[in-house]
Amino acid sequence: MSGTYYRTTIRRAIRITIQKIQEKNSCYHLTIVNDETTGEQICKTCGQVLVKNMTDQTFEKYSEDFENSRTGPKISITMHDGGLSTIIGKSNFDSSHKPVSGTMKGPLNRMRMWDSRSKVNTTSRKNLVIALLEINKLKEKMALSDGIIERSAYLYRKASEKQLVRGRSVRAVVGACLYAACRDFETTRTIIEISKHMNEKRRSIAQSYRMLFQELNLRVSVPDSTNSIVRFSNNLGLSEQTKRDAIFILDSLKEKKVIAGKKPDAVAAVVIYMACIRNNLNISQYKISKVSGVSSITIRNRFKEFKNFIKLI
Repeated sequence: MSGTYYRTTIRRAIRITIQKIQEKNSCYHLTIVNDETTGEQICKTCGQVLVKNMTDQTFEKYSEDFENSRTGPKISITMHDGGLSTIIGKSNFDSSHKPVSGTMKGPLNRMRMWDSRSKVNTTSRKNLVIALLEINKLKEKMALSDGIIERSAYLYRKASEKQLVRGRSVRAVVGACLYAACRDFETTRTIIEISKHMNEKRRSIAQSYRMLFQELNLRVSVPDSTNSIVRFSNNLGLSEQTKRDAIFILDSLKEKKVIAGKKPDAVAAVVIYMACIRNNLNISQYKISKVSGVSSITIRNRFKEFKNFIKLI
């Protein structure tokens, strides 16, 4: 309502101004030119300024980069201040580029000091800064999507609000939040992989995950072995035919209901081994166990169990 009223008022003011110019200068052929630099409307015929300090009515364009953007970077919970921080610059000049008077330099320096101190003023805030930095580091190391990083930051903020981080390692809680986010987005990342990239013990991350699962009432889906099959096959350099055979074997085992309660990565490793046998590929159980992180004994035991339901030759 206010925007419509504002535009109507501007049009009325322009109409009245045009009538005055026509009466005064006998300029009956007005050609209006908009000067976006000065924000003025000018008559091209007589040079009379019709409107001053005009408001730009165009839509603002959004960009994630700082350059060529009017709105700045996006607001994200992966930053400890949400991207809405206040910054007091070091220059002693005001908005009109005039130097600040000598009496204002002392209060301005104190404002700068308290502004810098107020950003991270509590222990929980410091831990939040460290945790979000660790999450952003893992994004590049493990090739994770923005959605997983946002979800991890959200879970850590929830845990911090409930004071679940107190007495625990920040890295362990970060690893647990990241693992829970990967489970939510059905991305195959194990606790062992996360612990290796974070240089944190697997046991502490697993304990923190169980704590988050109970306290935050998380609902995570069971990981599908198909994603693990694709990932392990790519790391082993297998052909597309072998991948399809492995997925076909997995579907057959699902129909016969023999993989219920089994570890998804272990099932994927065994299925890949069976597909290699079907395609006459000489790949050992040890090589598959090294890529998948599943022990050779587990692969051997699951293979003895599954080969009774699948015809390999």
